[in-house]
Amino acid sequence: MSTIKDYKDKKISENWKYVLGDRNEEPSTFDFSNERNIKAKKAKGYADHYRYTDQEGNTAFIVEKQYTDDSQQEKKFILHSKWKNVVNGQKKWIAKKAPEPRHIYNLEAIKAANNKVNKVVVVEGEKAARAYAKRKLYPVTTWSCGSYCVLKNDWSPLVEIQDIILCPDNDALGVGAMNKLAMHLHEDLGVELDRIKWVDIPEDFPESWDLADPVPKNSSIDTHTLVSRAASYAEVIENYKEIWDEIKVKKIKKEVDISKAERLLTKGEDLIYIEELDEFLDLKKDKLIPLKHFDHSNLFLKVKGENPSTFLLKQEEFKRAYTFEYNPKRPLGIVEVEGVTRANRYKKPNIVGRVGDIKHWKENLENLCEDEDRAHQNEQYFAWCLQNQGDKANWTPLWISTARGIGKNYVTRILTDCYGIKNIRPNLKYKNVVGKFNSWIIGAQFAVVNEIFISKNYNKKMEMSEEIKDLITEPYIHIEEKFRRGFDYPNTCNFILISNHEDCMNIDNGERRYYVQKLADKIRPREYWKPKWDWVLNDHGAAVIYKHLMELKIDDPDMYKDRAPVTDDMKELADSADHPIHKWLDEHRAAETGPFRRQGSSEWKVFNFMVVAADLYRAVTGGFKQETAFDTVLDWCKKRGHDWKDGKTKTKQIRLSNGERPRAYLLPPLADPEADPKLPNKARDYWLEMLRTKTDTELGTIYETKGTFKNTFKKNY
Repeated sequence: MSTIKDYKDKKISENWKYVLGDRNEEPSTFDFSNERNIKAKKAKGYADHYRYTDQEGNTAFIVEKQYTDDSQQEKKFILHSKWKNVVNGQKKWIAKKAPEPRHIYNLEAIKAANNKVNKVVVVEGEKAARAYAKRKLYPVTTWSCGSYCVLKNDWSPLVEIQDIILCPDNDALGVGAMNKLAMHLHEDLGVELDRIKWVDIPEDFPESWDLADPVPKNSSIDTHTLVSRAASYAEVIENYKEIWDEIKVKKIKKEVDISKAERLLTKGEDLIYIEELDEFLDLKKDKLIPLKHFDHSNLFLKVKGENPSTFLLKQEEFKRAYTFEYNPKRPLGIVEVEGVTRANRYKKPNIVGRVGDIKHWKENLENLCEDEDRAHQNEQYFAWCLQNQGDKANWTPLWISTARGIGKNYVTRILTDCYGIKNIRPNLKYKNVVGKFNSWIIGAQFAVVNEIFISKNYNKKMEMSEEIKDLITEPYIHIEEKFRRGFDYPNTCNFILISNHEDCMNIDNGERRYYVQKLADKIRPREYWKPKWDWVLNDHGAAVIYKHLMELKIDDPDMYKDRAPVTDDMKELADSADHPIHKWLDEHRAAETGPFRRQGSSEWKVFNFMVVAADLYRAVTGGFKQETAFDTVLDWCKKRGHDWKDGKTKTKQIRLSNGERPRAYLLPPLADPEADPKLPNKARDYWLEMLRTKTDTELGTIYETKGTFKNTFKKNY
């Protein structure tokens, strides 16, 4: 077992700031086409060097390994990083550690391979990582500077990977380092224990064995099988809780010698104070922390009796923002928008688009919609929302289907993968969406709301239908959460609403927010779905659709800021959602019965295609014993009333015989549904022309006519 010798960083002035190198960039001293460099490196015990990058391949730093003795048992690691002089702009490589937390190894390859295998192997040391990478099996990573530095690196790029396979060196230091990493992944980064795997090295393997070494000759297992059989960490390390407790105790004892203020400032580097909430935001973990909770967790770091949060907030350099947002159009971190500082928490999904056949996607949409044009319109909506995350459409599709198992969940699953689970709410229930606590929308770029069915009671249905409208169109939503201040949040979430009920909502024919579509009711057999799900789950179908939607040309981008497309299904839903009294009035008007009788006795007024709302209300409730409110009758008059003359005037004042001057609504004869639409509507045209030309006194006489109306006026009809 070799030992590791530490070294001191070169001291530089505060004018120098760390920067990333370019893609594939290395210090010129590693240019081994120059013979002088080779001799200089060998003289210092040069063994190898490793380039650490960010996910785009830009050089973060170089780790140089040197042996300090001929036996090659003692080694040291020298980190080379790039720095820029902020005064004169000069850049140069310096033998100095990059700031912590440092990048982990092989990040570019991990990003490229993530969507293929969704596994990563963590080893101890670059030599083992490089040896395993040559086998081109699972992506592999490690950390810099030996086992003691395992937590001086940023492990968050592994959080979204399904299986994290830990393969320690076969010695106490290696096992100890990997246990620290397992605890960090679970407790600090929130990785579930069953996603952390452990390679259990057989007892007959030699001391200090790692993945760079061949397996023993008498072994019946090869390296890949050993890694592939990695079991759940908690199952292999049964006493892991005791180990973790011991690690925490050692960590606390080690930190005792570090000043509390310095440690607090280190913690504060990842925090942003959100003034609107009076809370800290841990940007790396994407987590809000109430100040009381932060103080409670860091009581041992009180500085001169002062709470940790108070100490940090007194520091001028401590980062602050007024509010936060999840905005895909702006960079991660603190941004200023119209003079207001915001902490942008949005992180893009890990999905990488792929070229492929989209026939399963197309076929499902067309079968779902039973109409090629509607399938195209829905696909356009999905593409616009995905391409314009952070922007809001003024309407949403409302899918209505009484059948289950027709492909709605299939679409939802693909969209979930495209947005990333942190940016989409794929299975919301309507009752929760409009509930008091609406924090579900925080961070959501898209939401699928299921089980849209509000109430059989008309008034309740109308009230609850109004509640969701603000979510669809309003740019800001007021957020209420338990034990947290209420605040206004920028609403960038787009929707699709799904219901199994044909009378799911209360809308009218003028509704602008819903693109209503009745879907297919044909349930497809297993043989239909199996290849479609295999394509999504095993053949990168979502990655193919992600590329397709991101590159799809939008026919009319402006339509998403206009009203929703009007469909016959919308009109049908509006009719079914109408108030019972409205339906009752419509039926009697069409039949010319009830308060709309055209023939009567000397005791009853004749309906001559005018109504006064108050008189109609008295007739409905008194004469015909219908229970309703005056506003309901008035609303019907406004909706059904015809313009008197200029396209704007819905009522006209008439003079009655008793001197009263009520305002009347004009309700001309309805068109005969069986009549030829090409022929003129003679009755309608007659009454419109006749009534519009009368004086207010003449209109009052017509309105008060009893028995049968006889035209006694000057104009001959």
